[in-house]
Amino acid sequence: MSTENAETVHGLSRNSVGLSGAVAQSAAFIGPAVGLTAGNIFIAGLSGIASPFEFVIGLVISMCIALTIGEYAKHISSAGSFYTYLRHAFGPKSGFVTGVMLFGAYICVLVFTFAFFGGFVNSYAMSHGVTIPWQIWTLALGAIVIGIGIAGISPSLKVTLTGLTFEVSVFTVLAIVILSKGGAHGLSFAPFNPANSATGFSGVMLGSVFTIFAFVGFESATTLGEEVRDASRNIPRAVILTTLVIGVFYVFVTYAEVIGFGINMHGLHQLQTNGSPFSYLGTKYISGWFGGLVELATISSLAALCIAQVIAGSRVIFALGRDGMAPRVLGRAGARGTPYVALLAVALVGIGASVVGGSLWGSINFASWASFLGTLFFIAAYALLLVGIYFYTRRNVAIDFSLLRHLVIPVVGLIGVGVVLYGNVHPLPPSPLRYLIYVAVLVLVLAVIFVFRLERSDPVRLQDAGRILASADVVPEPVPIPLHLETDIE
Repeated sequence: MSTENAETVHGLSRNSVGLSGAVAQSAAFIGPAVGLTAGNIFIAGLSGIASPFEFVIGLVISMCIALTIGEYAKHISSAGSFYTYLRHAFGPKSGFVTGVMLFGAYICVLVFTFAFFGGFVNSYAMSHGVTIPWQIWTLALGAIVIGIGIAGISPSLKVTLTGLTFEVSVFTVLAIVILSKGGAHGLSFAPFNPANSATGFSGVMLGSVFTIFAFVGFESATTLGEEVRDASRNIPRAVILTTLVIGVFYVFVTYAEVIGFGINMHGLHQLQTNGSPFSYLGTKYISGWFGGLVELATISSLAALCIAQVIAGSRVIFALGRDGMAPRVLGRAGARGTPYVALLAVALVGIGASVVGGSLWGSINFASWASFLGTLFFIAAYALLLVGIYFYTRRNVAIDFSLLRHLVIPVVGLIGVGVVLYGNVHPLPPSPLRYLIYVAVLVLVLAVIFVFRLERSDPVRLQDAGRILASADVVPEPVPIPLHLETDIE
């Protein structure tokens, strides 16, 4: 995927990423092995045997959001992603607020990844007789991610695609073997019955937070809107295909996990207490070396996830800086079309926060808190996006309004997001999670106050961002989306 002859727009290399690159970005950001491994810690404790049902809920809600994103992406392509979409739906103020929420979400999941990576690799290393502080592993990952990111979008996406292929292959093979052997007590539909939730309906609601967190990032291909070839066609395809395929993968592997432990109280106890469930199942159903391979696949997934997160976050903050909504130095790009200043800023914030917070409260604890806060930010951004599509299509006379695509599907997604939000704030979760809800609300309020003050003090700056985006990012004609993949990371 050479960028040597690529046309540059606003400093980013245009037409340098194909469909497979966009899919690699979104799928690697989801980090399916990480979603399964880290998610199991929280989801199994709440939902138990019904964990696969939780992922079905997550898939339905995420598909509604993905289809809505696809409607925006057919007409708008920008590194600003949600920031740009909502600017066109409601105006620059809403676009900025949404950009802040999305960027906050990306920072939170980046902090989660750095902290969780350090703790996970430290445990793996210690089990093999290597004792190194977890912070060293986190710093090492940070150095690798920065180096690959600055090298350009092409090597970054090639690395993420390699890691993604490895992790999905390992977990899929494990699930097939478990199910082919009938698991511990034979196959059953019990995992799809919400009545089997370990903590009742409240467990289903709170557990859905972590299943949604396992999906977040499926939209990250939209941050490559200025770099993807035929963006109005390839970005919607990438977002929708990634969500569907990874969602089915989640349900399939989680089902195999529950069946592998067994549908009884002993199996439930193992599911909820085993710190490395898939490694354990790999050893039990295949061999010890395969259990080790599962752990390596998780480490690989964390590394690819971190690269994808830095790519996405840097593009959002690059767009804000380029358009004067953040310090303009963040809007600089190098000769390789890499927004290196924004990339360094995002990576260093993620590394610093994870090391400091993890050192104070423990890497895994801090990672779980970051994931919870990040999910709240994503919920806010997704809700604004789902509401905005109706107004965007009604304001744009060139778009044929569809009752299904522009109203029904967004409303279903909005109901799902609302249920997830309600399950998180009522009743209030124990501390420190309850305080993170206040943090999310405070950030939202501060963003709103800032943008209204900016409108009064410097309205030209606010409108300039809108004009830049409007002139550069609108694709006038939608393109049909055939669902076949291309292999074009070249």
